[in-house]
Amino acid sequence: MYEETISTRKLFLLKRTFVLLTGFIMLFISAGPANAVTKTSLTASLSAAVGSALDESKNQLYFVEYNGGTLKRINLPPQCGTPSTPACSTTISIIASGFSHPEDVQLDIPSGFAYVTTRDDPGTTGALWKVNISTGIKSMVTFNLGAPQQLVLDISNNHAYTVGYNDGRLRRIDLTTGMKVPLYIGLGHPVGLALTKDRKFAYVTEQNAPARVSKIDLTSSLKTDVIKNGVAGVSLTAPFFLAWTDNMQNSLYVAERNPANKVSKVELITLTKNELVTALPLSPSGVTVSGSGSIMYVTSDAELVMVELSPLSTSDPVFMGVGHIPVSKIQDGFATCLDAACILKVRHAPFGGTPDIFANLTNFRGLGATHYEVWVSKDSGPSAPLGLSWDTFKWNSTTMEYDVETIAPAEMGTRYLIPLDLDPITSTMKYRPELWYHPFLFMKWPSGENGTYSFTIKIYQKTGMVWTPIALPAALNNLTLRIDNTPPDVSIAEIRQNGTKVEACDIVRTGPNAFTFKITAYDPNGHLYNYGLSAMFGDNKSCSINSESYESFDLLPEILFPLPGKHVGEGPLWYGYTNKVVPTPSWSAPCNCAYTFYLGSWKRTINGWNWIIYRDYHKSITIELPTLSKCTSAPGCTP
Repeated sequence: MYEETISTRKLFLLKRTFVLLTGFIMLFISAGPANAVTKTSLTASLSAAVGSALDESKNQLYFVEYNGGTLKRINLPPQCGTPSTPACSTTISIIASGFSHPEDVQLDIPSGFAYVTTRDDPGTTGALWKVNISTGIKSMVTFNLGAPQQLVLDISNNHAYTVGYNDGRLRRIDLTTGMKVPLYIGLGHPVGLALTKDRKFAYVTEQNAPARVSKIDLTSSLKTDVIKNGVAGVSLTAPFFLAWTDNMQNSLYVAERNPANKVSKVELITLTKNELVTALPLSPSGVTVSGSGSIMYVTSDAELVMVELSPLSTSDPVFMGVGHIPVSKIQDGFATCLDAACILKVRHAPFGGTPDIFANLTNFRGLGATHYEVWVSKDSGPSAPLGLSWDTFKWNSTTMEYDVETIAPAEMGTRYLIPLDLDPITSTMKYRPELWYHPFLFMKWPSGENGTYSFTIKIYQKTGMVWTPIALPAALNNLTLRIDNTPPDVSIAEIRQNGTKVEACDIVRTGPNAFTFKITAYDPNGHLYNYGLSAMFGDNKSCSINSESYESFDLLPEILFPLPGKHVGEGPLWYGYTNKVVPTPSWSAPCNCAYTFYLGSWKRTINGWNWIIYRDYHKSITIELPTLSKCTSAPGCTP
């Protein structure tokens, strides 16, 4: 377990045992109910992880390990931790090592640097380090910081701020010269630090009894209590790092360590505190929040936990479907929809052509998103955003007709605007699916090359020139489609009369009325749906000669029809036949006439709306046998 301090902090905690136990009891009396959240452990076996910082441009989290003396980086969902991606724990990389009990990290991504506070470097009382993220080379900015804790960067002014746990000081540091300016002296074992955007106020957690969150006016150096353990029914247990809940900066998240092991929300206007995330792993320390405010990352002694705060996280869909096929009817990239409600009934059908993909634009807008991106990867390769354009229909309330509307990326070549229209009932701007045909259509995708394609969605809120990513539930943010645009091989190689080949355009005047056909109806990918051989003759007459379908095979045990190259998870494959002689027994012509024999075959490939790949072949002969009469009436077909 991560030791919170050197010997001075241990002594302090022993003295506070009674106060902590009292506060723990008060927790059940005064705290409000915990919010409904979803917690996911991204990695375990950490060596006392403390502070963390988010690089949303690459969807990665940096964190320091107190006992390990390391600065590390980990990928975040949906880049990892989903059914189609590696475990997040496998993406951890060491950026720099050799620190003496690092406490916090903050990032200057445009410049390629990370800044790390360390508690007790030899010969110092703690230091601030600058780390080149690419090379891992670190250099000391300044030292003797009194066991520095949480770090705040002000890159635009070339400043850093931190608090010293041992000396009780809030300092401002020049990142170039290392000059230190004490802004407040006399804090009671401060740990957490948050500054307002205008740098006029600082908020600090103090662990001296009674534990509190304090507000410091940086102009007047006046300190006041925001909340205090045991006052006004507040229970505050070993408060650690702070994080703003959102850009409004009206509330803060605070990590509470043992025995509370939770994150609470502190309202700065009402001066109240409520539980937000409970039952966290031992000793939660760092709290990092995504720009949208919907995802929180909490570091602890051994684990990194992702907390989803969005109401979309557990129930509402992200992808809705492809054409007529609901997303829940697509498994391992294949569509199987056989319920009574299915408009297109298919089994183990791959996709192709240009599928229309539908997504939950209403909820994206409800989460605050103004734009979306569609990312796709092929065969587990790298993911890239699409930048396609297409036409659809939108209702014109003036002309009372549907007009053609072109959809194209509105920003950066890949980001599509979620369209807003005035709601006549609420007089607000909102996404109105009823104006669009089809509603919720957010991508027409020309599929192209065969393979397995995985889609994810990224949504953003654009405010001025600032883009803020908004997290979507990783478990729902994936659509996999198996693409197969290869047509089947279809041919009538031979027409045979009693085993003897009959050439195309021949006139058969002798021999028995017994015909067979050497046919090929074969799909190299095993996705054949059916084939049918028929005869066309006379005055709009026809008869079926031979046919088979995938459905009949799918209902039989595989032992009855062993299939080459069957793959786990794809369902039964049916390749069809090459140079198969049909029918058995032979076919007999019903009358003397000119005959054209047609062989047609469908693949199971769909675009979501219907089957799309069909091939046929035909061959003609004339039959004039003395045993047959002319087709002057409508004779039946003899198998």
